[in-house]
Amino acid sequence: MHASSEEVTAWIEKNNSGGDDGFKPHTEGDNRFLQSQEASSSGSGHSTSAEMQKYPFICECFFMTARALNLGLLKAFSDYKHLAQDIARFEDTLSTLKAMQGQTANPQINLEIARLEKEIELYSQEKLCFEAQVLRDGDLIQRALSYYRLMVVWLVRMVGGFRMPLPAECPWEFACMPEHFVEDAMELLIFASRIPKALDGLLLDDFMNFIIMFMASPEYIRNPYLRAKMVEVLNCWMPRRSGSTATASLFEGHQLSLEYLVRNLLKLYVDIEFTGSHTQFYDKFNIRHNIAELLEYLWQVPSHRNMWRQIAKEEEKGVYLNFLNFLINDSIYLLDESLNKILELKELEAEMSNTAEWERRPAQERQERTRLFHSQENIIRIDMKLANEDVSMLAFTSEQITAPFLLPEMVERVASMLNYFLLCNLWLLKQIVQIYVHLSHGDSENIFPTAISRDGRSYQGSAKRAETEAMDAEETLGEIPDEFLDPIQYTLMKDPVILPSSRIIVDRPVIQRHLLSDNTDPFNRSHLTADMLIPAFELKARIEEFVMSQRLKKQGEG
Repeated sequence: MHASSEEVTAWIEKNNSGGDDGFKPHTEGDNRFLQSQEASSSGSGHSTSAEMQKYPFICECFFMTARALNLGLLKAFSDYKHLAQDIARFEDTLSTLKAMQGQTANPQINLEIARLEKEIELYSQEKLCFEAQVLRDGDLIQRALSYYRLMVVWLVRMVGGFRMPLPAECPWEFACMPEHFVEDAMELLIFASRIPKALDGLLLDDFMNFIIMFMASPEYIRNPYLRAKMVEVLNCWMPRRSGSTATASLFEGHQLSLEYLVRNLLKLYVDIEFTGSHTQFYDKFNIRHNIAELLEYLWQVPSHRNMWRQIAKEEEKGVYLNFLNFLINDSIYLLDESLNKILELKELEAEMSNTAEWERRPAQERQERTRLFHSQENIIRIDMKLANEDVSMLAFTSEQITAPFLLPEMVERVASMLNYFLLCNLWLLKQIVQIYVHLSHGDSENIFPTAISRDGRSYQGSAKRAETEAMDAEETLGEIPDEFLDPIQYTLMKDPVILPSSRIIVDRPVIQRHLLSDNTDPFNRSHLTADMLIPAFELKARIEEFVMSQRLKKQGEG
């Protein structure tokens, strides 16, 4: 779950030899575990390593069942899922080829269509066999679910039972358990959730508790994709998706859910930015899509919405600020991608509409360009859906939570994003206007209009008075000494801080905005967090004195 293979080996050797250097039990449960090992080994008090490795029959059955399900039932589920994906991919390609068949007479295309139709038929037969043998065996699935319920209860006992927050230190016994114990349980729940009546009569509370406890706990389950799999389970259980009102109580009347579900979903949304995989940039969009769907549903539940507002207040400069930052980053990227892909799609359409030129091209090139056209269509559809989802979340949350949007390190990013979106597209117009209105209503200090007017890329005069006031203020100051300017943005610093490693002085809002996406000093790439910033009190006093003297000077001239 969390330990490396080397740590697992060392832990096992220490347990078998009776040593505890570096591997002292973290909980009373660990002591009981070691005692049960000694009690179950044959012989007197002088047990050898070989004797200590003997376990009771029930214990062996428990672990053998986990392995048998992993190699059998869960492997069958995996094969079935891949079959379904292959069939869908073949059908998409077949649809493209049939569209091309009507445009040109090419024997090669006809052969490819015949081959794909045969493949789809064979794969469909195999898929039906899986459905008949495995997915419709309700008793087998029910027994497997009961087994995995026992599994999660047993795992939770290792960490002290169903309670939050979790202990600060992960017990070695839990850390060394195989990852597939949890992964298989989650995969089974996902499949069972899609089979009518498969979950009927099953108590899901223990699974729900387990998911809430561990989905945002990298100190216990290291693999972020495994924790993301838990969100997939919750998605399947949403009342509108499951088609059952039975699962609603898991979200709306479950104590651990009411207290920790929104908090942990927000934390996982942030954590998933860096998974360590070479595909992490693209993976995060799928995972965040699942999280966003859950958050949208939970916002409609008053008790969860109240908790969300409380978290936003408590974590205004912590996880909630990071959540907003990544939500905005994703929105901008997805909109940019959509707009760029639309331009590429228009170019492809222009090529294909020029019939004479198109027919002169080789058949293989036309086939590749047609496939690219359909691929771009799908990407645009997905990107626009995700962008709409992200901007909608900004819209409905900003109605009741405005303070984090107006923080110095965030307000200019929000303003420039909204200006850019307003300039570039129409399909998000309603949500964009809602965000403008919500933030204006919550802005008692007139921060937002000023931030809008400072946007040099997309601003077109929607906050003219604030812009004029800001320009007048700058003219009042005259020529500003270089030492008072932030070295990143070349604006007058209001709260200068010293970076501990490079010793360079920057404005606090500017560096905090940088740290939301990258915890490094931008001047030498050393590790940096907000709590490491050193206030430059003496410089701040000099800046304030300079501003005051320049204003008095201007007044005297007037």
